[in-house]
Amino acid sequence: MKPKKYDYYKLDVGFYPDVMKLCFDDKVFQQILKDHSITLKASALDTGVAETHQIGDGKQGIIILAFNISEIGDTTPEVFDTIAHEVSHSIDHLAEFIGEEDGIGGETRAYLTGSLVKQIYKIYEHEKEKNARKASRKVSDKKGQRKQGTQLQVDIKRDGGTGSDSIPKRESIPSGAENEHWSPFA
Repeated sequence: MKPKKYDYYKLDVGFYPDVMKLCFDDKVFQQILKDHSITLKASALDTGVAETHQIGDGKQGIIILAFNISEIGDTTPEVFDTIAHEVSHSIDHLAEFIGEEDGIGGETRAYLTGSLVKQIYKIYEHEKEKNARKASRKVSDKKGQRKQGTQLQVDIKRDGGTGSDSIPKRESIPSGAENEHWSPFA
């Protein structure tokens, strides 16, 4: 049996519970909810470029980071700013999830922030490239849908006639004469 293919990503949070997921549109957000048997009616990216959702209570739940690739920005500083902002929220939610009343702080927060930002940026770059390939294929498909028709291609010999003789015969050598250096390509 073939394993199920997911359109979302599981983020590595080290020794913390495995509850962080990443997606890039509402359709995939809904798939995450379905795959985790969450019946709450929620949607992603209705008003923002990026969002972090904590769904559940106590030890049951999930944290979902959602980014809208088409609106996140085109420059690296904008992208890192948005990712770091959402990572900060996700770490706060993780602290709530594990019951850490004072939050996750110090070096632990610093290393976790760096790790999550790197993971999300690599995934973002991969998704951006994947979307660019999809867009390129759509353009190619539209070009390929032009009016189709039979296009005959005829090979025309230099004398203007058509023919199947692929090796031209040299006309300067008279019939019956011997020439050991003669080549049809001379």
